[in-house]
Formats: sequence, structure tokens, C-alpha cells
Amino acid sequence: MIDYVIVILPLSEEDGGGFVGFVPDLQGCISDGETREEALKNTQQAMAEWIEMKAAQGLELPPPGVSIERAAKERKFMMAALKAMMAILDKADTRIIELERALEEAVEGVSSSWERNLPLFEATNATVFRGSKKLLAS
Repeated sequence: MIDYVIVILPLSEEDGGGFVGFVPDLQGCISDGETREEALKNTQQAMAEWIEMKAAQGLELPPPGVSIERAAKERKFMMAALKAMMAILDKADTRIIELERALEEAVEGVSSSWERNLPLFEATNATVFRGSKKLLAS
């Protein structure tokens, strides 16, 4: 039999206890058992049946280690996607900073225009507030 890696993991009591075994290179090849040894034996049997089924279908068997290659490709894709998202976030952050500056300038412009017009308001006996602070009272 081809030398595929078999992974045996304990199952929580919530999942029924015992152990589960799977073959990462043979997608869907999985079994379980009450003990590690039983899970290994059952997984080896499941692996033999999996290989037999694929052979009967005329399909090629994946080479040992293919799951590691698949995981490396997925990791590479995820890193590229993460870098792209970071670039988008950097652009958004830059735009937010630009908008904040523009807003500050606009608020500053409005504030200074009010202050420039205070003599006009004084002449009309107006009362001018900024928030609850009285700036000018006749």
C-alpha cells in the first residue's frame, strides 16, 4: 500500500469520545475508534477501500504529500489576498486622513469667517454664541 500519512486525533466527550483518524492526502478518507489503535486500524481499512473505489472508477491516486502542497498553495493565496486587502485599507486610511483634514479646514474657515464678521454683528446689536459660550452680546 502507498505510504500515506494517517492522523489520529482524540474526540471530545461532547463528540462521543474515542479517536478519529483521517488521511489528509485522500479527501474524505476518515474513520474512528474507541482507542488510538482501533482508530488507526479502521482508518487503514477505510484507506484501502478508498483506494480500491478510486481504482474501480479508473481515477488516478493522489501522490503522498499532495495535501501539504495544497495547503501551501492555499496559504500563498491567502497571503496574496491579505496583502491586497491591506493595500485597500491603507488607501482608505489615507483618504480618511485627507477627509479629516478637509473637514478641519472647512470648520476652521467657518469659525474664522464668523470671527471676521463680529464687527458686523456688533453693529446690529446681535448676540453671538459658539455652542453655549457667548461670544458677543449687545
